[in-house]
Amino acid sequence: MKRLLLCGIWGMILGLATAGWAEIYRYTDSAGQVHFVDDPAKVPRRYRKQLGTQAPLAEINVVASPPGRAGGATASRPAGRYNGTVELYVTSWCGYCKKMERFLKEQGIPYVAYDVEQDRAAHERFIQLGGSGVPLARVGQRVVNGYNPEAVLRLLDQGENDRR
Repeated sequence: MKRLLLCGIWGMILGLATAGWAEIYRYTDSAGQVHFVDDPAKVPRRYRKQLGTQAPLAEINVVASPPGRAGGATASRPAGRYNGTVELYVTSWCGYCKKMERFLKEQGIPYVAYDVEQDRAAHERFIQLGGSGVPLARVGQRVVNGYNPEAVLRLLDQGENDRR
């Protein structure tokens, strides 16, 4: 009886532990709604081709009148690049936020991180910038939603005055 109970407990522990290793699949339906599922069989047949492709770059928004924050020039930045400080809106529990911070550090890109759960003023700015998820990066007057280091680099390379 003890052996059966022990096997049952170990089975539950292993079952719960492996649930954290499950893959998450993302697809966008024809109405533009983004869905997340843990099994590709749950994706309607007409959207399954999205599963094998790389997700598109995050949307880059131009902010009409963002809260002001002047950034200083950096000697290590080439001419034509944005020379201000990247503002990064994060939470303490977000893995992609930590990954974005690590990326900015590795690239030598000056940034300031604001925890939107701990700092009320940062949360207000985050909302004004159209934030609905973290990380959110602000480069000059442009905003990148989500973890997308390529988009941040692209904005930095375009320079502060390029408003495309």
